[in-house]
Amino acid sequence: MRENNLSPEKQTQRFEFLKQKFQEYYKAASPSLKPPPAMTEREFGFLLFPQKIMVRHKAFHDFETFTDSLLSLAPSDVYYSTAYYAHPDLEMDQKGWKGSDLVFDVDADHIDTPCKETHDMWVCTKCKETRRGKKPIKCPKCGAEKIDEKPWLCVRCLIAAKEEVLKLIEFLSEDFGIESDQMHLFFSGHRGYHLHIISDTLKTLDDLQRKEIVDYVLALGLDPAEQGLYQDLLENRHPIVVGPDLTDPGWRGRLARGVYQILTEWNQQQLAELGFTRGAANQILNDRETIKKEWSRKMLWSSFQDKWHINEKVWRNIVEKAMSLVALPAQIDTVVTTDIHRLIRMPETLNGKTGLKASAVEMERLEEFDPFYEPVVFEGIQNVQVTEAPELRLRDQNYGPFADEKVELPLAVAILLIAKGVASPVN
Repeated sequence: MRENNLSPEKQTQRFEFLKQKFQEYYKAASPSLKPPPAMTEREFGFLLFPQKIMVRHKAFHDFETFTDSLLSLAPSDVYYSTAYYAHPDLEMDQKGWKGSDLVFDVDADHIDTPCKETHDMWVCTKCKETRRGKKPIKCPKCGAEKIDEKPWLCVRCLIAAKEEVLKLIEFLSEDFGIESDQMHLFFSGHRGYHLHIISDTLKTLDDLQRKEIVDYVLALGLDPAEQGLYQDLLENRHPIVVGPDLTDPGWRGRLARGVYQILTEWNQQQLAELGFTRGAANQILNDRETIKKEWSRKMLWSSFQDKWHINEKVWRNIVEKAMSLVALPAQIDTVVTTDIHRLIRMPETLNGKTGLKASAVEMERLEEFDPFYEPVVFEGIQNVQVTEAPELRLRDQNYGPFADEKVELPLAVAILLIAKGVASPVN
């Protein structure tokens, strides 16, 4: 995925094309846009074409004034504060914080999916070395530390993000008692989802209290012994392992379900990597139906000791892996949740990295929501010159891969490639 090597004049033309198309969209869509709750208490920010300069500390007394500014500026991205302020248009220390929505950003960028090695790229800003895969700490060619990431939209990555959102919703509803009508979910228009919790009870939580919530869903500092997993020494008998059941609430049940998943779904190689001997791994595979039948009624924790001769190291591996299976990934953007002054993307506006709409997702439709179909807003045809780009899907069709070619594409696909910096419009 190589960026266009364009002159400054051509780069300006590229951004002017995007700005024109974004302006056309907002002119047509502005009647259907909705203001966020308590709009007059929010700070707004706009990321402008072509330099991507952020203009913030804006406040609007009515939604008509906001849409007028939106049409006039035609920004690449639109944000508003998760916070409520007495004076949202003043500098930060003068705004008068009144509370903040609790917001979670679940982004595929922070989830370790193997497909990234094939479609993501990075570019060293110093020597221009370009390679596929995860961004290194330092450029292996020149040693520079300033490296630009070039993430791509991928079906597998966004499926992984959706799975984490489903986990998060379960945590918040079952463990924190947050009602579904307090949760508002949006696709970001790029590689993830934003979950807004609008609650009078939670909005006055400070940053440390929000960090406690983050630590809980990530299982940071979680002690298995506090979840009912321990050894019980009975008189004249070997120690037996006592632990939680599958139906236990909170982390007790999650720990049990994580271990159950390992025993009933993992293959021999995965079990061996945890430390099981080859014989024990084979025995688990051979006894899998019995394990499913017996363990689905009650977790038989002592079977680890009696049948498979588990030592302390293997026990630790099993528990750590079980927790990681049911917790949210530790790489998820925790700063978004703990920052009480955060700006978040405004729903129903366009994402400047793709031209896709930041779309509202009904909670009951999350599993069927298609991030490559419903957020597409542009219609028409456009010729573009593409340098290099992986395959991508929009709506029901795949496009690419591309390499140094002029091609006629649906406007939505062309805008995505231009926004990604791998194509330029051709008149």
